Amino acid sequence: MRNIIYIIALFFSFSLLLANTDKTEEKLGIEEHLGKTIPLDLSFTNSDGKKYKLSELIDKPTIIACVYYECPGICSPLLTGLSEVVDKVELNPGEDFQVLTVSFNHRESPELAKKWQKNHFSSLKRKDMSPNDWKFMVGDSVSIRALTDALGFYYKEDGKDFIHAASLIVLSPKGKITRYLTGTQFLPFDVKMALIEASEGKATPTINKILEYCFSYDPEGNKYVFNFNKIAGTIIFASIGLFFAVLLIKGRKKNKNTK
Repeated sequence: MRNIIYIIALFFSFSLLLANTDKTEEKLGIEEHLGKTIPLDLSFTNSDGKKYKLSELIDKPTIIACVYYECPGICSPLLTGLSEVVDKVELNPGEDFQVLTVSFNHRESPELAKKWQKNHFSSLKRKDMSPNDWKFMVGDSVSIRALTDALGFYYKEDGKDFIHAASLIVLSPKGKITRYLTGTQFLPFDVKMALIEASEGKATPTINKILEYCFSYDPEGNKYVFNFNKIAGTIIFASIGLFFAVLLIKGRKKNKNTK
C-alpha cells in the first residue's frame, strides 16, 4: 500500500513539473494562433508619421514581421531573408500580397522606421514593389502588446534589448492568421503557397504538434532546439503511469486467485 501511495505521489509531482515547464515556456517564443483574427481596430504609425488602423491596411494577404529596428541580433537576418524571398516570390506585390514590418519596441520612432525601410528597399532587385507594398510601422505599448499577444508572438525585455523569436506571420485579407513561417531563411515556394492559402482564408499548421512539443525556443541561440528535459520528463511520467497500471492489474489478479 505504501508503495502505491509513493507511486501516486511521484505521478502527481511529475504532472506538476511538466505543467509548470509548459507554463513558463509559452510566454517566450511563438505560440501558433491559427484561425484566429487579430484586432483590426489597433492603430500604428508608418514611416512617414501617418497613423492607420489595421483595418485600413489589411485588405489582401499580408506578411507581418515583428521586429525592433535597433535589434543587435536576429531581426536583421530576418528582414534580409524576407527581402530575398520577396525578390523571388512569383506574385504581384500590392495586388497579391503586401508586407508589414512592425516594431515591438514602443520607444522606436517613425524616423527610425524610415531608415530601415530605405535600407531594405535599396537591397530589393524587383522594381514592381513600392514602399506602399512594404510598410515599416511603429506603435504605442498598448497597441503593440495587443497585436503581439493576438499573433502569439511572445518576447521580453532584457536590458535595452529584447529576447524574442524570428517568424513571419501570414494573414488573410480579413486579418485571420493562416500560417507561421519560422526562422530567417524562407523558400519562395513556401511563401507563395502561404499567400495563396491566405487569400482563400485557409489556416495551415506550420509544424506537427508532436514535433512542436519536442522542440522549444532557445533565446540565447535564437533558434528552436530539442527539449531533452521535457521529453525525459514525459518518458519518466509515462513509465511511472505504466508501472502503476501494472501494479493495479497484478493486484487484482492476486485478489481473484486468493478468492
